[in-house]
Amino acid sequence: MHIFVAASYSAEVNYETGLVNPEYQAWLEDTLTRLEHFGHNVFCALRVDQYKINNAGPAEAFRLDEEEIEKAYGLFAIVTDRPSTGVQTEIGIAIRAGKTIIIAHLPQHPLAYFNNAIIRAGKATELVLPITEDPFAI
Repeated sequence: MHIFVAASYSAEVNYETGLVNPEYQAWLEDTLTRLEHFGHNVFCALRVDQYKINNAGPAEAFRLDEEEIEKAYGLFAIVTDRPSTGVQTEIGIAIRAGKTIIIAHLPQHPLAYFNNAIIRAGKATELVLPITEDPFAI
């Protein structure tokens, strides 16, 4: 399955170098690899951009996200205790498109109010990381 992985850039970028924090990059790569291990084709903008801020304008990045979410079977949103407007927007696009949505978080990052509401409304499933089973198994 083609899976769109939504993960925050903003909280994990060194804005002087434009590079994503190496620890976050390694952790995210492990998460992406786990999804790929289950046979999924994963799209993650951070990986596509080679873990650095790209030169694309925001409108171009938004269009790419829309296209990739539309192509995807589902969206795997990684959330933290610091909400990301990008990740939240991607969740909204996926809800509107009727995609299967997993909202994933580390145990130490409880879900924000609205993410909890999305799950309780039946629009997404919660997953506490790390991934141990295929979250998109039918």
